[in-house]
Amino acid sequence: MVKENSRVPVVWGGVHSSLLPGQTLENEYVDFVIVGEGEETFLELVNALKKNVGDAISHIEGLGYKENDKIFINPQRDFINLDELSETPYHLIDVEKYIAKKSYATGKSARSLAFYTSRGCPHRCGFCYNKEFNRRKWRGKSAKSVVKEMKKLINDYQINAFEIEDDEFFVDIERARKICELIIRENLNIDIFASCRVNYVANSMDDRYLKLLYRAGFRTLSFGIESGSERILDLIHKDISINQVFETIKRLKKAGISSKYYFMAGFPTETIEDFYKTTDLIQKMKQIASLRIPAWRVFTPYPGTDLYELAIKQGWQSPKFLEEWANYDFNTVRMPWVKGKKKKIIKNAAFLIRYLEMGKTKGQGIFFKLAKFFGKLVDWRWKHHFFTWALEKNIILLLLKIKRLVKK
Repeated sequence: MVKENSRVPVVWGGVHSSLLPGQTLENEYVDFVIVGEGEETFLELVNALKKNVGDAISHIEGLGYKENDKIFINPQRDFINLDELSETPYHLIDVEKYIAKKSYATGKSARSLAFYTSRGCPHRCGFCYNKEFNRRKWRGKSAKSVVKEMKKLINDYQINAFEIEDDEFFVDIERARKICELIIRENLNIDIFASCRVNYVANSMDDRYLKLLYRAGFRTLSFGIESGSERILDLIHKDISINQVFETIKRLKKAGISSKYYFMAGFPTETIEDFYKTTDLIQKMKQIASLRIPAWRVFTPYPGTDLYELAIKQGWQSPKFLEEWANYDFNTVRMPWVKGKKKKIIKNAAFLIRYLEMGKTKGQGIFFKLAKFFGKLVDWRWKHHFFTWALEKNIILLLLKIKRLVKK
């Protein structure tokens, strides 16, 4: 629509265009792509276009462009020092549109805002974009800068909860400690949700450290476990152990910090037996503490990752055009090795996971009692690995629809 009505250039940035700059530029509607971090590259591009200096574009680091039907990708620029970035100009937008009405850390009513304190991740997970996009380099803002920005958001927009969106917040354990100490000293009185790794908790966080996190407002930590199969964990280079998972659950429960755990399904070479090891692990985890475990994400290959190449060897055909990537997300099973009975098992288990261990909880109300009944049935399914058929799934969907209508 933009191209039909103007000559305004279209610039793509972010993960996808950084991983596949050439393929992205092949699209007739894309004029430029920015590879990697965009703050400096985009500014230089805007200034070059403003001054109409054509030759300058060829010298802008991190820029991809087209000239006479040929595609050019300039060398990538060095990473930015995050403490040297100018202050985020929140006043230029309607911040209210970005404020959630509940805390992701507690689920209670709050004014919560997504927040970044670092970029990148040093780990080597075989499915993650970081290896290519951030070259496994982590860099964080100083503790002083982080808390200063938090205070401004609290004062300007009455924020009282933060959802820290870093790929990995706790890479620098001492920086995280300093952030906590400054939050406590400034008496910010906030809820915080952040990501972590089970090996960090098991190996680097003693009870005293976890107590400090709680005092600073960290009410929920989230973890990517991905699989209950040690073979799959080795395949994807997760570099964690099942024992560390159990240790983390117990330690956080003692500290009063809630936890959320993410899993994936549909990895290349993953068997039904591997998948059942994941369902077994989840059931054991939920028997230790009340945990938040959402339906697993479905493996989606990222260009530049180890599993991308393995997926191709296993028969997956990578999209050849930009538009084809629109069919891929974390919830849809599209891998050629996940089909038939296997696909049905993964989809049914993903739906039923929310009712696991619910049969043991107490509560009142007709919908809660029905959920409790279904919980007992789901527990039985989990124990016996019976996911091929889930006739009660349609009943649950109908009851949820009735519940929504009643609320409305």
